[in-house]
Amino acid sequence: MRTDDLISTMAETPWPRLSPALRLAIAMLGGWLVALLGMVLVLGPPLAALPATGLLPFAVKTGFTAALTALSVFAVIAAGRPGQRLVARLMLIGGPFLFLAALAGLEMSSTPSEAWRGLFLGSTSATCISAIILASIPVLISVLWAYRAYAPTRPAVAGLLAGTSSGAAAAFAYALYCPETTASFLLVSYTPGIAVAAVAGALLGGRLLRW
Repeated sequence: MRTDDLISTMAETPWPRLSPALRLAIAMLGGWLVALLGMVLVLGPPLAALPATGLLPFAVKTGFTAALTALSVFAVIAAGRPGQRLVARLMLIGGPFLFLAALAGLEMSSTPSEAWRGLFLGSTSATCISAIILASIPVLISVLWAYRAYAPTRPAVAGLLAGTSSGAAAAFAYALYCPETTASFLLVSYTPGIAVAAVAGALLGGRLLRW
């Protein structure tokens, strides 16, 4: 084959493109790394609190946030494909919260009521909520950018799920730093930050994801 023929053939052959799901995963990972870098700059190296908290609380924190991230990502992918049913996926997202609520109930049942405030708020609740909200910003920006490869029929719902996944990913990053040890704290202090990211995603998605 002559050089001119080879060049012509290459020009006519489309370059392979990333699948939308892979593009979304790469974008989310990139946004998460930016969020984690921000935490490193502000809070120092991760896992410093692990010797004080112990392995089990750390596993609960990372397990909750990782499960919520994965389930919300599956839902946001489905929301970008016309004709997909979302009810079952939305119900699955509630699973990690129900698990935390069950653990929190056990903690409350074995703790005097006057000490419940410490269970729920610890000593770092405000820091936790602020860190998750701020860390969710680069993740949400990345996810919304990658989501242009999809065709959501309900942009606000897709944006809500994109925000939820971003908030959950940000919470996972903060879980690497969190010095608290109770499931009650996770339920009360992680949820608001994730909820703010979800609402922001719904508002932005309603405008940016229309096609």
